[in-house]
Amino acid sequence: MKKKLIILAAATTLLLAGCGKTEPTEVKKVPFKEGSAALLTSIDQLKSQLDANKIKDAKKLSTQLEDQWASFEDEVKPKFPELYFKVEKFLIPLEAGLKQDKLDYPTLTALNTNAKAAMTELTTSFTDNKGAVNKDVIEASKELQEAAKAYNKYVQDQGKQLVTLLEQLDAAVKTGDLKKAQEAYGLSRMPYERIEPIIETFSELDGVMDARVDDFKNEKDPAFTGYHRIEYLLFVKKNVKDAEPFSARLVEDGKKMQQAIASTTIEASDFIAGVGELMEEAQSSKITGEEERWSGATVPVIRANVEGAQAIYDLVKGELKKKDAALDEKISKSLAVVIETMNTLSPAGPTWNDFGKLEQSKQVDLKNKLEALAEPLVKMPGTLSK
Repeated sequence: MKKKLIILAAATTLLLAGCGKTEPTEVKKVPFKEGSAALLTSIDQLKSQLDANKIKDAKKLSTQLEDQWASFEDEVKPKFPELYFKVEKFLIPLEAGLKQDKLDYPTLTALNTNAKAAMTELTTSFTDNKGAVNKDVIEASKELQEAAKAYNKYVQDQGKQLVTLLEQLDAAVKTGDLKKAQEAYGLSRMPYERIEPIIETFSELDGVMDARVDDFKNEKDPAFTGYHRIEYLLFVKKNVKDAEPFSARLVEDGKKMQQAIASTTIEASDFIAGVGELMEEAQSSKITGEEERWSGATVPVIRANVEGAQAIYDLVKGELKKKDAALDEKISKSLAVVIETMNTLSPAGPTWNDFGKLEQSKQVDLKNKLEALAEPLVKMPGTLSK
């Protein structure tokens, strides 16, 4: 147990080095059997290189692992959320570690071994359909159907709030007041992040609104628009005037997103599965600080992800307690700890403390507490489907 804790501590440090989970673009989707076999082959090949203490083109290998997992991970998420989380717990820091200039062979070896074990367990469970979330049970539950109706209303409300706050951002930018514009930027991020799994289903619009600079030539690329172009202009260039056309466009794109959300009906099994996606975002992607690298608003966007997960949990809490009171209690306590930690690190509201300027020990502490919350939350869909 102690050895595993040391491995996970090293893994957390690798993630916080700024190399968290990336979003592979244009990855060809393949069936689970094909994708999992390719990934396991790569893991075995990496083991041979690790044993020899010599890895050829580690960064390229990291990208290969990312792409192979991305090629079939969407097939895993709704059926095996707990095992999905288990694979990512080791695979993402392994990918991050391979991107470092100086390779930590003992840590990489341990992560690779654990990733292999998790993938082997997933492959067996998927093949035998053992422990999969039973969608039929969830859809047949009157209580969970009512919860789904309430969640649909929550999502619609967040969509409307998104447009309102984007209009306030645009108005603040037009005043030329940098401080007001920066505060309005942070507030406008919240509804977007609370319902991120729903928003991501509209991938083309999401890409326009929320793509990072990594997907473009540079910060001045004309195709680079949306939130993060505005973030760059307000927090790096401190140029409110140049942000005007981008904030105006973001309002129009936000309205399109709100209309898309309004025409969507989210099924009970899908909204419950969203809890895992939100926590994955918070504890493996947002925690690196990469997404809000210029604004430093990492804690606010993590808070929004957690609030979105909490909204789902609150709607099914009654049913969860009937089926597994101990799991419900663990989620409730872990959630309270995460909220308290976030409030200590950065206040809720229009201002925040720059995450990049916090001591690494505090960043690691938040990452560990988010993971401690994610672990019981990803068990929720399976438990509710029993």
